[in-house]
Amino acid sequence: MATFANILDVSSRKSVLVTGCDTYPGYMIARELLRHSGKCFKEVHAGYFKDNKLVQLLKHEGAHCVKLSIGDDKAIHDAYSKADVVVVVPPVSDTHWGKGDCCVYLHAAAKANVNGLVLCSKINASKMREMKMLAPLYAMEEALSQVKDKIKCVSMVRCSLDIDLLWLFRHEVVKKHALCLPVSKDAKFAPLVAEDGARGLYNMLTHAKFPAGIYELTGPEKLTFVDVVHEASSAVGKKIEYEHISRKDMEHYLHHQGEIHENEICFIGDLFEAVSKNLLCEQTDDLKRLLSHEPMTVKRFLEKNSKDFKPRSDDANDAN
Repeated sequence: MATFANILDVSSRKSVLVTGCDTYPGYMIARELLRHSGKCFKEVHAGYFKDNKLVQLLKHEGAHCVKLSIGDDKAIHDAYSKADVVVVVPPVSDTHWGKGDCCVYLHAAAKANVNGLVLCSKINASKMREMKMLAPLYAMEEALSQVKDKIKCVSMVRCSLDIDLLWLFRHEVVKKHALCLPVSKDAKFAPLVAEDGARGLYNMLTHAKFPAGIYELTGPEKLTFVDVVHEASSAVGKKIEYEHISRKDMEHYLHHQGEIHENEICFIGDLFEAVSKNLLCEQTDDLKRLLSHEPMTVKRFLEKNSKDFKPRSDDANDAN
C-alpha cells in the first residue's frame, strides 16, 4: 500500500500544496510543513482566497503563495500540477461557499494527476448537513470517495474543534473578564490544539508507518466552556466568567475585530452550533498515535498562551 512518505521519497519535485491558508488551521499546517522543509519535501505551496496577515507570514517564512478561487479552474489546476501532495483545508472560501462548488478542490486533484490527497474535515460531518456552512464538509467527503481510486494515496483527517479559536475572542476576555459564546454551557466537546493537529498531519505525511486512511483527531479530554473558563481563570490569574450570548452578537463581535473573512465567521458560528448539539464530543486516540505522545491539554494551551489573554497598557487604557 502506498504511503505519502513513499510518494515524497521517490518524487523529484517533493512539493506539498495546502489550501485554505488564509484560515488559522490552514496556516498552522503550512507553517508546520515549512518548519521541516528540506527533509522529506523541498517546497510548500500555500493556497488562499483572501490575502491577509496569515498569508503574509507564510510568504515571509518561504511559502509559495497562490490565490485560488472556486470559479478559477485553471488557477487550481496549475497550482495542483506543481504538487506531489495536496492538503485541502476548508473553508476554501469565496462567494460560492455553501453551494457544493467547493468539491472542485477534490475533483481537481484527479484531473491534475496529483499522487497524494488529504482532506481535512470535521468529526460527524455527516450529521451537520442541515447547517449551511458545514454542509459542504460532507459534500467534500462524498467527492473524496469519488476520486480516491484515481489517486495513489488518499487520506481524510477529521478534527474536533480547535481550542485556538479562543484567540479570536482574546480582546473580549481581556476587557470583560468573560468568554461570551453562543454555546450551551453544559455541552461537551473534545478540543484539540491546532499545533498538535498540524504536527500529527505532518507525521502522517512523512512517516511510512502511517498508512493512508481516515484519522479522527481529538483532544485528550472532554470539556464544557465552563470548564475552559475555569482553566483560563487559573492561567490568567483573574476570575473569568462564561456568558451565553446569541450567535448574532458573536458574529457582530467578530466582524468588529476584522481579523477573519465573512465566510469563516459563519463557519465558526456553525461549529459552535455543532458543539451545542454535542456533535464534537467524540474522543479517539488517533492524534496520540500520530504524535507518539499525549496531545496538549486545554490547561497547558492556556498557560502557554496566557499573555494573549492579559491586558496590555493600551488595553487597560481602553477599558478605562
